[in-house]
Amino acid sequence: MQTHYFDTYPELATERLRLRKPRLEDAAQLTRIYGHPETSRYIGYSVGEGLEKTQQKLARDLETAARGEGFRWLLCERGNDTPIGSAGLFHWNQADRHAEVGYVLAADQWGRGLMKEVMPTLLRYAFDEMRLHRIEARVDPRNTASLRVLTRSGFQREGLLRENFVEGEGFSDSIILSLLEGEWRKAD
Repeated sequence: MQTHYFDTYPELATERLRLRKPRLEDAAQLTRIYGHPETSRYIGYSVGEGLEKTQQKLARDLETAARGEGFRWLLCERGNDTPIGSAGLFHWNQADRHAEVGYVLAADQWGRGLMKEVMPTLLRYAFDEMRLHRIEARVDPRNTASLRVLTRSGFQREGLLRENFVEGEGFSDSIILSLLEGEWRKAD
């Protein structure tokens, strides 16, 4: 099933943030965000990978959106165009009506409640506009802040994927969580 309701890249907003389309010139700022040691350990980004890898990732994200397989937005404070993070709905399977949610926030923005603010906007867009039935999230078990954001947003833990994520020279586990449309509508 192919859908056709996205002729343009959607822009979203919360009280404090604007979620906008990424641009290739955002790569330098995103490299700083992704490359922070505390951030990179949860997203599989090696600190030394740098600008070229980020540019490639941005290009892939834009291609993914053009193919109708998901969106990744850059988070910017209202009135400022500098990214302080990103959030996305990706691995979108339109036929089965499911996608994965993920986000990254600059370390100096942690503790401000920004992802708690963004999640309702992302979920509303996912269920109302993308017409999803199920949203999944995969989280490093050590990332307790992200687990807290997701569970407060209604996600339920489904299980543990053992050593499914390359981390440096070894592997890391992922907790898989999900939120179903009916659960979200009941709580909304």
